[in-house]
Amino acid sequence: MSIMELLAVVFPHLAAVRVERVYRVGATVRVKASTTGPKSACPACGCASVRVHSRYERCLADLPVAGQEVLLQVRVRRFFCDNTACDKKTFAEQVPGLTSRHGRRAAGLLPMLRTVALALGGRPGARHSARLACAVGRSTLLRLLRSLPDPQLATPRVLGSMSSPGARATPTEQCWSMWRAAMWSRCCRIGRRTPSLPG
Repeated sequence: MSIMELLAVVFPHLAAVRVERVYRVGATVRVKASTTGPKSACPACGCASVRVHSRYERCLADLPVAGQEVLLQVRVRRFFCDNTACDKKTFAEQVPGLTSRHGRRAAGLLPMLRTVALALGGRPGARHSARLACAVGRSTLLRLLRSLPDPQLATPRVLGSMSSPGARATPTEQCWSMWRAAMWSRCCRIGRRTPSLPG
């Protein structure tokens, strides 16, 4: 198996960049890479640009490999925007499926951290993520949890009493029946008329 085949198996999400070096520093695997595309699109106006303004290195936490923390050091470019009507004069290129604007984690790591946050929450999730070799703080996990969209809840089918005698009531139906019986007895006891029940 060649080095390129090994990289394609271990780091399939790095296909859009050129991997230059993989080395180890302590307990962290570091991957040096650089972008290869000849041009990039401006995020504000969508105009493609080929004029490079400067280059800089971004450090991103990535999915662990063999129980070791992985840090990506990606050399990206800043381009001039050639559209004179655009407010942006320069912009940084983004690697699809890998980087995001102001992001400090690779796109593949975020779903795993969201799963940990949903299952365990803040402090327990932070302890578990350290065992998974992708340590993050409790505040980060809670922030990821808050960024998730609200789940779509199904509308309850019935809020009345049992449809047929002898059928077993659901907990919602039992609660509704008990509330109705309590309201009925209270209103009759104090001599008021029976309240109108919704539905």
